[in-house]
Amino acid sequence: MQRKTYEEVQELFVVAYHNQKWSEAIIWSSELLERFESNLSIDGHLSRIWDNRGICIQQMGHNLDAILNFDKALETETHKDMRARIYCNRGAAYFNMGNIVKAEKSLFQAIEIEEVPQALLSLGNAYKYEGNIEKALCYYRRSITVDPEYVEGHFVYGMSLLRAGHFKEGWKEYEWRWKSNQLPPRKTKCPQWNGEDLNNKFILVYGEQGLGDIIQFSRYARVLANRYLRAKIIVEGRPQLKRLLETIPDIYAVINVGEKLPELDYAVSMMNLAGVLTPNIEAIPVNDKEFNLSYRDVDAWANRFKELPKGFKIGVCWAGLSRRNQPAAAAVDAIRSTELKALAPLAKISGIIWISLQHGTPSEEVKTPPAGMSIADWTEDMYDFYETCCAIENCDLVISVDTAVVHAAASLGKPTWLLSRWDGCWRWFGTREDSPWYPSLRQFTQPAPGDWDGMLQKVAKELDKFVKSKNTSELDLTLAK
Repeated sequence: MQRKTYEEVQELFVVAYHNQKWSEAIIWSSELLERFESNLSIDGHLSRIWDNRGICIQQMGHNLDAILNFDKALETETHKDMRARIYCNRGAAYFNMGNIVKAEKSLFQAIEIEEVPQALLSLGNAYKYEGNIEKALCYYRRSITVDPEYVEGHFVYGMSLLRAGHFKEGWKEYEWRWKSNQLPPRKTKCPQWNGEDLNNKFILVYGEQGLGDIIQFSRYARVLANRYLRAKIIVEGRPQLKRLLETIPDIYAVINVGEKLPELDYAVSMMNLAGVLTPNIEAIPVNDKEFNLSYRDVDAWANRFKELPKGFKIGVCWAGLSRRNQPAAAAVDAIRSTELKALAPLAKISGIIWISLQHGTPSEEVKTPPAGMSIADWTEDMYDFYETCCAIENCDLVISVDTAVVHAAASLGKPTWLLSRWDGCWRWFGTREDSPWYPSLRQFTQPAPGDWDGMLQKVAKELDKFVKSKNTSELDLTLAK
């Protein structure tokens, strides 16, 4: 077989790179390096190959190896604009490793040469990670001032404004999510709703992003139903949520993604609906219970709970589902989740029967729980979120990492403790302990990046107080009788 020319290898690399086939792109970039270094007469830029190879390696999650490639690129690159780009890439890799000091140093080296929007965005991320949200907002704002069409800059700026409670500007900037690769827009033949009258109109309220997002923002379908009594509101969700969403009062119908749509007058995503109806935090609509479960179905789970030993029934979930096909989301999944064994401090508290609410591969960990943890696992029968919610209704408390289980429990008004990562999602508004979305939710945030043990030691102390207070209350009721 005839050996490929340098130009052919270069073309193969470009195709793999643009199609995000990172492992394939790394192979072709390695061959380019070999060809280039063995024949210096080749027309090209050695530094660009090292830089692009570093990006591919970084996308594969190997940040230290990526930094070594960026360092090699800096050895030979002389053009200022390219050096700024490489410093920016290196800074992002250091940030991903959690080395904020070196990340900031590289990023400042980049913007000293040129105000690269990506470097400004990464600096904003670094300051947000350190807890300085106002300084982060300044750098995000600078990134979109330098490049008004910088999609990721607008998107992250929008989420950070919302996190800081600046709803009016935040929802506007958050609209840029539709232009990102992460969130392609939902296409419908009808116009998007933006506050028009809905009397006798059909409107599709569709979910976006994850299951938890749909649970949280489905409340706005109820708001529409209350505001426009004659509107025909069709809620579009996912199969796991259909039966739960059907319990929302006064809606016309619930359908799954992919099902045939009726003739519509308007369509709107749940988060766009929030942007229209919630100009500030005080306007967040809150009900005691967002979903009306059947008493019969809740009682069916109550009968199952009666089989358990006496003790407080606490639902638990320790990991979110991994979205491996979405690199940005997968990175978040890795840091929002932990392992069941990390909950060992909670297992030391007596008088608790734990109920697994964990699905997916991590559910296998119930077979080897921490010492002292008695955990019931009926998750095979929690085949959708309606059944999960019926089980949750029989729990005294739910403790979960930031996943859909938190939203399911808190939307029912169940006492819910959120175990949040250090740089939690924008919807939890930083490190505050309460939530304007859910009156029954209490938030526990890692005291340092990745510090599950420090957080769970605090949770254990509070859980001990919770159990003792419940025991005292039950004793008082018994004596009163």
